[in-house]
Amino acid sequence: RRTAPCAASSAARQVPMPTVSQMATSNELVSIGELLSTCVDAALRGCDEIRAVQSRRSTTFGALASTRKDKDDPRSALTEADTNAQAAIVDALRATWPGLRIVGEEEDHDADGAGSANARSLRRDLCQGDTHDASEWREPLDALFVFVDPVDGTREFVEGRLNAVQCLIGVACRGRAV
Repeated sequence: RRTAPCAASSAARQVPMPTVSQMATSNELVSIGELLSTCVDAALRGCDEIRAVQSRRSTTFGALASTRKDKDDPRSALTEADTNAQAAIVDALRATWPGLRIVGEEEDHDADGAGSANARSLRRDLCQGDTHDASEWREPLDALFVFVDPVDGTREFVEGRLNAVQCLIGVACRGRAV
């Protein structure tokens, strides 16, 4: 699980299932090293969205609109940063890897499987040298899942503790973490 820094639950609590975005399966072979690189780039774009929301928040004297995913749980905040970061991450990954199965934490993001026409290509070279074992590793696209937590630390974000906020993107191949 790679992270991109952005500067106790109840068993009875009902948590909505994440959205699964999936297009038709494919036997296209994907370089795991390139996929990891694009995930890092996508996480950085998510962090850009988080910073943009924080910047607007700073100019409006700390005002931050948020709702609760679970109306009975004050720790289940959902902010503009969550939805904007997820949209940026998921749209960019969809545009780069059509057919990639993506599970996003924020279930309201459109799950039609199509990337945004405005999404810029993600870089495929950010992990060169860091992922020596992954550089030659190839897997069929339909064996891969990407999991997105666009704002890990939403509560901390709401409280203004930005050092504890990051975008998380995890990759699984054949049900195992990469």
